[in-house]
Amino acid sequence: MAIVEVSIVPLGLSTTSLSEQVASVLKPLKCSGLHYTLTAMGTIIEGDLEEVMKCVLRMHEVPFHKGVGRVYTTIKIDDRHDKPATIEGKIRSVEDNS
Repeated sequence: MAIVEVSIVPLGLSTTSLSEQVASVLKPLKCSGLHYTLTAMGTIIEGDLEEVMKCVLRMHEVPFHKGVGRVYTTIKIDDRHDKPATIEGKIRSVEDNS
């Protein structure tokens, strides 16, 4: 199970607000059935890495379909094969050690 953090930023917009763009980018994720957490700086998704990456690609394409000419996407991947990893488990592990 992988945990992936993604941030998708459409560039060249006439406004500095991105909330409407972010909301539209989340639509493929909402339809995917993957577990995710929206944060102030990105979205964290957990699941099979191949499935997550396919979803991220669909998310990345959304601004282009809305007429945006350039999209900047950052992706961080935490992929464990030794034991299952979840968003909540990672948070709990840090909190238990603080």
